[in-house]
Formats: sequence, C-alpha cells, structure tokens
Amino acid sequence: METKNTKEIMTYEQFLARIKAIVKKRMGGGYLVDINHVIKNNSIQLDGLIILKNGERITPNIYLNSYFESYQEGESIEDIAAKIINIYEDTMEEGEREALCIQFELNEMKSSIIFRLVNYDKNIKLLNEIPHIRFLDLAITFHCLVKDNENGIGTIRITNEHIKNWNTTLENITELATINTPVLLPASVRSMNEVIIDILNKEMEHNSENIDVENEIKEVFDQMKQDTMTDMYVLSNAKGINGASCLLYPDVVKELSDQLNTDFYILPSSIHEIILVKNKDKIDKNVLREMVIDVNYTQVAEDEILSNNIYFYSRKRDALTLL
Repeated sequence: METKNTKEIMTYEQFLARIKAIVKKRMGGGYLVDINHVIKNNSIQLDGLIILKNGERITPNIYLNSYFESYQEGESIEDIAAKIINIYEDTMEEGEREALCIQFELNEMKSSIIFRLVNYDKNIKLLNEIPHIRFLDLAITFHCLVKDNENGIGTIRITNEHIKNWNTTLENITELATINTPVLLPASVRSMNEVIIDILNKEMEHNSENIDVENEIKEVFDQMKQDTMTDMYVLSNAKGINGASCLLYPDVVKELSDQLNTDFYILPSSIHEIILVKNKDKIDKNVLREMVIDVNYTQVAEDEILSNNIYFYSRKRDALTLL
C-alpha cells in the first residue's frame, strides 16, 4: 500500500538555525548574521535576527517568534527569509535602526542615560543581569536613548556588563538618569476629560460621514458634561512611551497635589502612563485595585503591565505608599 510522504515540521530551534543560515548565505560576505536572544519587559523572551554590515554598529533587531507561526501555518522558510532581508534593507534606508549597546562608551552615552519603571517580581531574571533600584513593588532600570524622532524612540538597556566595562557605578548612572530623563522625556499631565475628548474628536474625524456614529459620539460629549471625570488625571511623558517613569520626576505629582489641594490614589495604567485619582471619602481602594487588575488582564499587553497594585500619595508627607 502506497502512502504519501508527510513533510516534517522543524522545531523552533531548527527554524532559527535555518533562517540564520539562509539569510547569511543570501547576504554574502561582509555581514555578520546572528540570533539575538532578548528578554523583554515582564520576562517576555524573544529571538531577533541581527544583520550587521562590517564597519557599522546599528541595525534592526528583527524578531522571529511570529515568523515561526507563519512557518507552522504553511509559509515557506525561503519566503520568510526573503521578507526578513527586505525588512532589513527597508529599515536601513529609513534609518529606523536599533543600536548595539556593547559598542558604546560611557562618554558617548552619558547625556542620553534615562530611567524606566518596571514590575519587580515579573522581571526577576532580567534584574539579575542589569543595574536597578528597588522601588515599592517596582524596579528602576536604566537605558540609553539612541533614537528620538517623529516615529518614536529607540533605547538600549544598560547591563551589569556595561557598568563593568565603563568602570562606573550604579550611583553615577542614577545621577545621570535623574538629570537626563525629565529633560529628554518631559512630563505631561492631562485631565481624563482632555484625553477622552481627544479620542472622541479623532473618532469624529474618522467617521465624519457616518451620521449614526457622529450622533453617538455627541451623546457621549453631552454625558461628559453631566458626569465629568475631573477627579482623574493621566500622567505620562510627552512621547507617551514608558511614561509611568514620570512618577519619579521631582515635584511633578507634588505640584499637582498642591495645585488641587488633594492627595492622590495612583493607578498603574501601564508602563506608559499612570492615572492620578483625587482622594475622596467615597472612594473604595479595593474597587480601584480590582479595576486595575481587570484592565491589566483584558486591555493591556502582557509586556506593558506595570503592576496589579495601587499606590497612595500623601500631600502632607510628600510620600508614596504601596496599598
């Protein structure tokens, strides 16, 4: 009895090795092609392909995880390799490249060192490899800002190896980041009303010819006038990227607290922003915590979750407490 041959599907490790080999062969001499294993925020592990031309030190980091899914669904590995090479070439032309951190010196980077806030427990493995400072249930990590334009920002993570090679200390890096971060990524505080109105205005523009949608949006506007969210403020940076770090900026929360004559409950919306809620007697902190947890697990990407906890800022003590 004759049977059809079944094509054997490569394992993920075999896929990575094969992609690397095909791309290396097609690029020819003069290029380093390698797999870069990356631990992203909240211990999300990704594998990127690096194509580095001799004499250069910046290149796109093309993550391969989703391409393996395409391969499993039937796309040929040759077509996937061709797509990756096209992405590399297009990205190099557009200048949207990531820096390879190991090749930079401290003197080059000292004016671009910034800090970020991440969850401590979700990043234990990563934190063993990088300089950091424990802050409540969070950790302050350090990065170099190597790209900042209309398309966004690009950073490289500072590791323990950098600290050693640069012959510097965590204290020195912290001092530089404390100075640089508020200047390079200035804070932005907006009322929740402003944020929602901006979203609604964009929806109005997008659906300008849809009368039904436009009427629904107008109804929301009218409701906001009746039931406003003036007790809530969104804190981020001007880029809206890793803006939760603004919680550490000197006097940002304090100045708003003094201006409004109130303490704040602080809700970690994501690594990109936090929400400040005026303290009122009717507020149930357990309800706030449940709201944060629900949003984290239904609306926020896994690698963008900051915390399931909430915090309290006391104006009198000028202090932040984990609740």
